[in-house]
Amino acid sequence: MFNIRLFALALASLFVVSTLNAQYADFVAGYSSGSGVNPTFTDPTRALGAPTTFIGYQNSDPFNPPFLNSDLVSVGTGGSLTVQFSTPIQNDPAHAFGLDFIIFGNTGFIITNGDFSGGGITDGSLFANNSGTTRVSVSANNLTYYALNPALAPTVDGPFPTDASGNFLLPVNPALTTNDFAGKDLNGIRSLYSGSGGGTGYDISWAQDGFGNSVFLPSISFVRVEVLSGKSEVDAFATVPEPGTWVFGLVAAGIWVFRTRQLRVMHSEKDC
Repeated sequence: MFNIRLFALALASLFVVSTLNAQYADFVAGYSSGSGVNPTFTDPTRALGAPTTFIGYQNSDPFNPPFLNSDLVSVGTGGSLTVQFSTPIQNDPAHAFGLDFIIFGNTGFIITNGDFSGGGITDGSLFANNSGTTRVSVSANNLTYYALNPALAPTVDGPFPTDASGNFLLPVNPALTTNDFAGKDLNGIRSLYSGSGGGTGYDISWAQDGFGNSVFLPSISFVRVEVLSGKSEVDAFATVPEPGTWVFGLVAAGIWVFRTRQLRVMHSEKDC
């Protein structure tokens, strides 16, 4: 019976791994660099998979975002990047803050107290962000695209900076503004992140047709970023998971690890 339970938990943990692997963009469906980009940052596959964790000398944090051409692809004015998810992104109001997917860039908080040795404090201002405008569009079939309402969709490569210590699948509370981070050190920023790994969140329900009418899409498989002005560096796209699946997966994986360790201890004591 014990082995059967372990086997069931193992399957659950494999389900978790499979689910997590499906949470990031899988394929590049189109890319045009646009103008004003560094030609060494034009590999669109850099936007696939999970956000960058290690940036060469430490893990990424809101003061130290990804910056290498091995981590980022650049999209300049007039350019675009389209990615595909093998597992469709669900339009679900039960997702955290009602957001369905997250886009990660290389924005960082500026340290304004001059302490770069670990005691940095920000006034909420950003560096390396796109101060221009972008358009995010979504599609279920890569044929018909619907732009997200520009009054609601934030600029790609804006708030919030990546934090490798957080959960990349959990968006930051979109009600926060950069002003809320004024006077915060790293711990203060993470407190406001509430466990999130940063990035900018988007809701599929913001989709509109060419006349500005709302369009309901139950799910989408393609996300397109167009830079209308400025330049956006893109690191990754992530899907916000279904709440029930995420909680069940974490619990199952935790139990599996615990029981496996317990079994090893039992065998070790038996051998003694």
